Amino acid sequence: NYKNKIIGILGLGLSGKSAIQFFKNYSKNIIAWDDQEIVRNSILDENIDLLDLKLLNNIKLIDLLFISPGIMPSHPVIKLAKINKVKITGDLDVFWQEQSNNKNKFIVITGSNGKSTVTSLIHHLLVSSNKPSNIGGNIGIPVLNLISDKIANYYVIEASSFQLALVKNIKPNISILTNLTPDHIDWHGSYKKYINSKENLFLNQNSDDLAIININNDECLKIYKKINNRKNKPKIIKISINNKLDNTIYIDKEKVYDNLNNKNIFIGDIKDLTSLIGLHNIENILISIAVAIYLGVSHKNIKKYLPTFKGLSHRLELIYKNSKITFINDSKSTNIVACKVALNCFENIIWIAGGRRKGDELEYLKSNIKAIKAGYFIGESADEFVNYFKNCFLSKNSSNIKDALNDAVEYAKTLNSNTTILFSPACSSFDQFKNYEERGNKFIEEVNEYIK
Repeated sequence: NYKNKIIGILGLGLSGKSAIQFFKNYSKNIIAWDDQEIVRNSILDENIDLLDLKLLNNIKLIDLLFISPGIMPSHPVIKLAKINKVKITGDLDVFWQEQSNNKNKFIVITGSNGKSTVTSLIHHLLVSSNKPSNIGGNIGIPVLNLISDKIANYYVIEASSFQLALVKNIKPNISILTNLTPDHIDWHGSYKKYINSKENLFLNQNSDDLAIININNDECLKIYKKINNRKNKPKIIKISINNKLDNTIYIDKEKVYDNLNNKNIFIGDIKDLTSLIGLHNIENILISIAVAIYLGVSHKNIKKYLPTFKGLSHRLELIYKNSKITFINDSKSTNIVACKVALNCFENIIWIAGGRRKGDELEYLKSNIKAIKAGYFIGESADEFVNYFKNCFLSKNSSNIKDALNDAVEYAKTLNSNTTILFSPACSSFDQFKNYEERGNKFIEEVNEYIK
């Protein structure tokens, strides 16, 4: 109940601004704050009080503190709110509480990698099958912008670990865990806390709900076992590309089967169902098919509409191919694990990588070295990459994307074999760009210059 409450909002990016619009429907007393003056100045609503919530007198004014995703748990405003016993919430709980009584169904997807693809693919299959679906969350549309009066919507939500660290009440009809590998450790403080945030997605689920978990991943398998041992647990679908399991969607000899309720119905050959590259995408497809069938999408529609899904921009995205060179944009690879997935998909690679490192280990990529012919590295971590890989393959600090692409093309011309120029940075973009999308667009721009 937000009526007549004084609401504090910390962080005024997309989610913070959507929270302002949402809470204005209930309260005339909203206090907002962002540490960046330029962001604060973008709030032009004269009914919003911009007060520094780091000050004790201001934090004592509010009844509820809404925290935008990505604000560090160590932020002084959060510490002060906890000391003063101010209730804290985030966008997922607020959204769920607002919409859960409206006969809507919530499909929430999380994981270290693959969650954007799974979110988009589920939404694609639902919409193509004339089921009312809204997509949002970490994929780019703040969930509070999805508030709707429509009855019986499907909300397909990508949830980040930042968002899930704040949840207490959300109870998705379907919760999905794609995989878990170390990420955002600097934000959470430890890998264990990162995992705990992901596990929060399943805390309130019961026998009315469904959990879908990729058990090929060790940490996901541990979470599956914990959930399966609960007294009041959700229904569970285990996903594995290595094993033929009961009550799941599985692949055997490149053929996909629906074994939900142990029916074992052949759906189609994987080559006919998708053009997506890599084993990781087979996992993503099996998860998405499981959700679609559970929600009533027919095998006929899956065979018809799954092949029309072409994947995400900036994730293993084919930009151009000629008789000798293939150009792949994988700017969404912001960590070592995502990059390894991309490197696993190709041979004869000329690799462009670098940016702002996340503290993960380059050693994790050692098994991919044989496939890499040369590496051209950019951004603030370029020298680190060069020093690590210089005895493994030709390595150069090319500084920026334009020079790296030029270097890569010139080297490709010296090779007799067909090559793939793979832009998979393995780093965040924030040293040179606003986000991975801007970085990927710069790579595409330079490729287009080359092919003119």
